[in-house]
Amino acid sequence: MELISPVLRLEFREFCVGLVLRQIDDIFQMAGFSAGTVPPERGISGARRTRVEEYYALIDWSSNEDAQKFLKVIGLVLSQSYISENQKILLRELCVQDGLIVDGHTIRFGSMRTGAKVKNLIFAADGPKPEIVLADSTTNEIKIVANEQHCLVYDRPILQHGLLWKDLVEWWREKNAMQNLASMKPENGLYQRLYRSLGNNEPEQMILNNYFVLFRHMLGDSLPALIPQVYLHYDPYTVRQLRGVKRLPRQRMDFLMLLPNEHRVVIEIDGKQHYALENGQASPQLYAEMMAEDRRLKLAGYEVYRFGGYEFIQPEKIRELIENFFSTLFERYSVTSGNSYSKTT
Repeated sequence: MELISPVLRLEFREFCVGLVLRQIDDIFQMAGFSAGTVPPERGISGARRTRVEEYYALIDWSSNEDAQKFLKVIGLVLSQSYISENQKILLRELCVQDGLIVDGHTIRFGSMRTGAKVKNLIFAADGPKPEIVLADSTTNEIKIVANEQHCLVYDRPILQHGLLWKDLVEWWREKNAMQNLASMKPENGLYQRLYRSLGNNEPEQMILNNYFVLFRHMLGDSLPALIPQVYLHYDPYTVRQLRGVKRLPRQRMDFLMLLPNEHRVVIEIDGKQHYALENGQASPQLYAEMMAEDRRLKLAGYEVYRFGGYEFIQPEKIRELIENFFSTLFERYSVTSGNSYSKTT
């Protein structure tokens, strides 16, 4: 079992991006670590981020000796005068959130140390529904046994700053490192793959396209990822197999955003199928089911925002609609171009 969680490792790596290379070398070498090499196909961006990964390359995360040395690295950072008090508070909070005990400059394991929780984000299906099984019920580990090629699975930890577009691009770059993508920038390739998952749904296409046109350069590395077609629940049976009965009110979310400080935002675009029967007749039952599911999501910690399909029939107003919504959303959750300590180097 790994004694240092992937979350803390990634958070500390991003923290170190604010240091200089000499300082990174000093803290790791003083703790007894040597630098290894990082394969180019990993696609790690930035000299300082790469240097941390070079030290990580020779660490056995399941070794108690190496884990203790890593805690010493964090303690050394906390003891440095060039680290501001705000940075030290942030680093201490990261350690506490990971179940560690912080005593001044000393970091140690708590008595109830457990392994990290693994979460999978399944999204952007562009073909047949993935078939999912529960591989390990004690850890809620799932496995896609069919149609995995038609969906994306983000299997990295979600960090304190949420899931940023640059995080998703870095994951996509590494995921496709061994494929021939030289003719296409990773960012463009990922965007096209996400767009393809929307099929012919014009309102969803409008939201995704305008989101990047309006906010990609405005927010830069702080841009939250707008994740389409995310599996929230999963029923292994199709509606046809269940003879028209839906056991789950909603299996996929139109869009999901994972914002800083664990804020989760769901965006839905309601077509007629959300509130009317196939013959166009209004259905109080469908509407009630939708409202009940929204209540359940909100109680589970999600914020749900709905657009009506009718809002998208006037093309000249769509850009303003989307700009006003996301600008207000980002203001509410304090998302700005300078709110992240993890900058691309």
